[in-house]
Amino acid sequence: MARLARNADEKKAHKETGNPKKERLWTGQFLFLILVSFITAVGFNMVYTMIVDYSKNTLGAGLTVSGVIAGIFSITALCIRPFAGAASDRFNKKWICVFATILIALSSVGYALVPDVSSMLVMRILHGAAFGVSGTANIALVSTCIPRSRMGEGLGFYGLGQVFAQAVGPGMGAAIQEAFGYRTLFFLIAGLTAVGVILLIQFPYKNQETAEKEAEREKTDSKKSRFSWRSLIAMDVAVFALIGGLFSFANGIVNSFLKIFCDERHIAGYMSFFTVSAVVLFGMRLLIGRLADKSGLTWIVNLSLLASIGAMVLIGRATILPMILAAAVLKAAGQGGGQISLQAECIKKAGPLRSGVAASTFYIGADIGQGMGPVIGGAISSAWGYEAAFWMTAAILAAGILVFNVYQKRESLFPGLQKRTEPEHAPSLAEEG
Repeated sequence: MARLARNADEKKAHKETGNPKKERLWTGQFLFLILVSFITAVGFNMVYTMIVDYSKNTLGAGLTVSGVIAGIFSITALCIRPFAGAASDRFNKKWICVFATILIALSSVGYALVPDVSSMLVMRILHGAAFGVSGTANIALVSTCIPRSRMGEGLGFYGLGQVFAQAVGPGMGAAIQEAFGYRTLFFLIAGLTAVGVILLIQFPYKNQETAEKEAEREKTDSKKSRFSWRSLIAMDVAVFALIGGLFSFANGIVNSFLKIFCDERHIAGYMSFFTVSAVVLFGMRLLIGRLADKSGLTWIVNLSLLASIGAMVLIGRATILPMILAAAVLKAAGQGGGQISLQAECIKKAGPLRSGVAASTFYIGADIGQGMGPVIGGAISSAWGYEAAFWMTAAILAAGILVFNVYQKRESLFPGLQKRTEPEHAPSLAEEG
């Protein structure tokens, strides 16, 4: 088995080095990047819920145009991600993160100063591009601080700051806007993001590059210089990105249609669905990464897909609030377990020198799923009702189980089919002590 052989090689290498710090996760660099991620994520979550209202009521855009202004952000992020991943693998990850975070701060200033809808659209495109680069490069950068054998656990903990930011950011943004207005809100977000820029500049990434790692990079320079579509998309992790995108597809369906569905069935208190979901997702990030590192990918993804299917079925059949809340638990458990373990496996399988393109490939799957969910769900709902949209999502997730297990079986029987020519492992910052 390819995975068993790889694990055996890693254990052998660990014994040979005798380095007791090799498996250390909680380094100063790792904690530093968690703090930066939290700071920038709070700023993002303070603004994203406000864009439609700001465009409509302050800039005078119609509802349709306001929707375009909100949506162009995600479209731009999706388009830029492949190039961000390739750049992260070729250039200094730290300075890519710094550059992208500066652009995020500038776009926040732009929101405060734009005089009309056209200017706002430009700012949203700038912000979306910067966000796509930042998200991809940040994952590539933090993966250099996580031991390979603890990648799932490390990425799970890294995401805790973002989950917490999702919980507190929107409320903080609304409170500041009501008290001081939109312009003050945007300037505060820009200032908060600027703090993230300053912290990133202080991050000692380049100084910890060893001669061994530099030599490893020199060996692959000629291969990296040949630009092709394979340098933009990591095809060896495309199936994992596809399955991860199914969880985002379900998330898009729920976010778009849960309110209308519950109103139609007179289910009061449905907004607690999102509170319960956030709490469970927080817990999953504490637990699932370590389980994925120790127990393997297959059973976690299968259970996660089954939990997500159960959530969609429960929502589709729901007539009372407890069914909605039970679905929230299942959905968060499925999404948290599946996406964390799949993202970690993408980075481990692609190898450290391709962590950027691996991260971007995974995010592309998530972006497509999140974007296509409301579109397909809206078409299904128009034809057969909202319940049918949730049943359809359950069926797509069930098909995902089949695709995933066929792929895993194929990989175990023919492990060499997806093997890349690039070196599979280079030392991480954590391994370098």
